[in-house]
Amino acid sequence: MHAVSTTTPHTYSIPPSRHLDISTSLLPPSSALVFSSKRPSDSFLSRKATPAGLQEHSMAVGQGQQHLPILAIAAGVVAHHGLFRHGEWHLHGPHIIAGHLVLGAVTAYYLSRFDNALAGVFGRLAVLAVAYFGGLFSSMTIYRLYFHRLSSFHGPRLAAVTKLWHVWHVSDSTNFLFQQKIYKTYGTVVRTGPNEITLFHPAAPELLDGFGNETTRDVWYDIVRPRTSAIFTRNKLEHKEGPMNDYYPRIANLVRDLSHCIGTFGENPVDIDQIMSWYSWDVMGEVLFGEDFNLTKSKVTHPGIEHRDRALALAGPLGDAIWIALLGFQLLPPVGRVNDWRRMMHFCEDHMVSRLNRGDNGRIDMATYFIEEYENTATTKTKTARDLHLSGTAVTAVVAGSDTTRAVLIGIWWFLSKFPEHAKKVQAEVDGVNPNDATALAALPHLNGVINEALRLVPPVMTGGNRITGPNGMLIDDILIPPGVKVTCPRYVLHRMESMWVQPNDFIPERWYSRPELILDKRAFSPFSTGTRYCLGKNMALHALRLVVTVLLQDYNVGFASGYDEETIWRDMRDQVTCQPGAVHCIFRPQASSCGFSSL
Repeated sequence: MHAVSTTTPHTYSIPPSRHLDISTSLLPPSSALVFSSKRPSDSFLSRKATPAGLQEHSMAVGQGQQHLPILAIAAGVVAHHGLFRHGEWHLHGPHIIAGHLVLGAVTAYYLSRFDNALAGVFGRLAVLAVAYFGGLFSSMTIYRLYFHRLSSFHGPRLAAVTKLWHVWHVSDSTNFLFQQKIYKTYGTVVRTGPNEITLFHPAAPELLDGFGNETTRDVWYDIVRPRTSAIFTRNKLEHKEGPMNDYYPRIANLVRDLSHCIGTFGENPVDIDQIMSWYSWDVMGEVLFGEDFNLTKSKVTHPGIEHRDRALALAGPLGDAIWIALLGFQLLPPVGRVNDWRRMMHFCEDHMVSRLNRGDNGRIDMATYFIEEYENTATTKTKTARDLHLSGTAVTAVVAGSDTTRAVLIGIWWFLSKFPEHAKKVQAEVDGVNPNDATALAALPHLNGVINEALRLVPPVMTGGNRITGPNGMLIDDILIPPGVKVTCPRYVLHRMESMWVQPNDFIPERWYSRPELILDKRAFSPFSTGTRYCLGKNMALHALRLVVTVLLQDYNVGFASGYDEETIWRDMRDQVTCQPGAVHCIFRPQASSCGFSSL
């Protein structure tokens, strides 16, 4: 018989605090949290509502955003190497600004999700902007100084970083003098920009523009955008200056008007700048549009001249950073110099449209060929493209035709007043010569020596004429300039270099015919460019210069006005796309026995 155990069974009592709710133990953790017997303050969500929880959340967000400045720096570096190092960006200023504004707006929205305070959002945005642009510009600086393909070329250190350095130094429109300083300091081949080489070498004009060269024009020639221009390209227009026999008598009539106009001043000083502006504007109107503006007869300055001068004064100092000018033309309101630029454009456009509508009236002018091209491309180009091309051609033709010979004429009358012996030599040559005989004038040695020497010392375009090297680069003195590099050659400096001219700063017309030993390297002389890109109006300009000097010296003796400061022309000379000499005041006294054209 089995014994029955009398031992009391063991029991286990669960304390109230350890009791489990069976209904919640089977639910997922998130549901269990809701139905748990725990106090709300013990849950994670509840802790966020307390000050300590908010601080913990803020710290978590802050730790999550610590990497953003680093990412911004990296974005700046990527933007430089992946975007801005490639292609041309001078026409895309508004797009670059708009893109960065959109990027800033998106970043601000992202930051606002973690911070409701506007000041905090913009504070963080400012930090990121500094980081981004710091990365961008630091990357540019390091690359341009140490890794750029031009880093081995010597030159001003800051010039290798940015062209803004150059713009700062020539803000007073004295680029021609600044280039001279660069040559004296650094030599013949100098790095003057992040992607720019300046050549002070007699072979440079031929390398840049000679026949067979591979160079293309620099971005400066986009200054008339969105317009384009036949003047800035080599095509059939180059060979269609128009028969000189048609232009010459009409220019001769304007020279007669000029002589009569000067005669009305008597013993009073003549402002050479003003009167030559009237004359050159009349010539431009006659040759380009077949229209006489009648300024020389009326002694009235056309508003277009004033707009042109102020517009060029704006564009001149910005020639080496043309993107600034283009950005201003696109974004700034039409006030001040920007308004002058636009009004100059409108003047050129309006006169070309007027010429297009009225026809040629049987008179040959340069517009004939521009309009012919306009009509011949009707089937290959849109009307908008054709209109922009005709407009751009008109603008460049007006500036080139009205402002280049003016500067040379101002220089000629200064030199002939300063050195009257040369005026007497020319007077002896032209005595009895018929000014209508262009061939006879072209054969007069001292007359042409005076003109060439004035073109050398007061070149119409003192700097500029920039080019981009072709796919094979450019070789000069065994130095290879890589492809795709901007190359420039300042004429003003070349025309005054001791290695190319004896007594380079002296006015010696004889060096061009009887004293050739004073020219050490004639390749340096290229006031009208050379080769495939010579000035379309070169022959016409030379004919007009000979005619003006001949007629006025047949009619008058010239000298400086009483009290005139002879250094004014050089002290106030400015480089504003074209040469802008300082004021010259002269007295023209009639010769006792005039055999000039005005009496014919």
